[in-house]
Amino acid sequence: MKLSIHTARATGEGLEGAVKLAAAAGFDAVDIVQAEDGVHLPNDAPPEEGERCRALVAAYGLRISGLTTFHRLGHTDPAERDAQMAGIASSMELAAAMGAEYFLISGPAWDPQIGYESQRQITRDQAVQVAQMAADRDLIVTVEQHGAGLTASAGQILDLFRGLTTDNFGVVFDPGNCLREGYERPLVQVDMLGDMIKAVHVKNMMTRSAEPPQEYIPYEPIRLDRGILDWPAIVEAINATGYSGYFTVEDFSEFDSLAEKFKWNVDYLRSLV
Repeated sequence: MKLSIHTARATGEGLEGAVKLAAAAGFDAVDIVQAEDGVHLPNDAPPEEGERCRALVAAYGLRISGLTTFHRLGHTDPAERDAQMAGIASSMELAAAMGAEYFLISGPAWDPQIGYESQRQITRDQAVQVAQMAADRDLIVTVEQHGAGLTASAGQILDLFRGLTTDNFGVVFDPGNCLREGYERPLVQVDMLGDMIKAVHVKNMMTRSAEPPQEYIPYEPIRLDRGILDWPAIVEAINATGYSGYFTVEDFSEFDSLAEKFKWNVDYLRSLV
């Protein structure tokens, strides 16, 4: 089991602090976040910054599993689509320089003015381009399964990307995100997505009451062993498919310290195999 930590979960820590905590806890790798806030990497980071990240992470005996970005496929405005594609190209150069294996982007946000079928075609056309860009840089692009968009469920993902999956393009299986929107039974999702799954995000949630109306199902984060998701069964099902990628921890639950939280997650997940 290859374990990675999403650096955004190292709340309040810079990149080196996050890497140090990950190494101490026993993770194999880190998934580094590139975002507008620039806490770990800014959006305009050049390839030279990727080389610095590679050296920093290697010094702690870890690998870089991936680069997480907030670039999005499927924009319906042509100018915004061009800007997103330029951003993806720039970030891919950064990812290649840091030696990342995976490159995360987001799926489309629904645009009711355009209509689903038109947006589906726009998204598929861009996905083909992005997959080729990734192949040219020896990267694997993963589109995150996430609510508030058109990749909330395994069914939506299949409709958007069926037939496009290659060695360089697939999805992040994130059953925790589906507890908010797009819920399907996790083991059914694994069966549906199959080899489209290139990466896995690990977290758990529990539903909570809230005042109506609610656009999404209200939930709160909880430890991996206490929420709705049966992670022992999910890990077994994923491994049975021949999956060899990372399980990347994205745990939002509360612990007394980050060091305790990271170590608990590593020990728990390794106990499942």
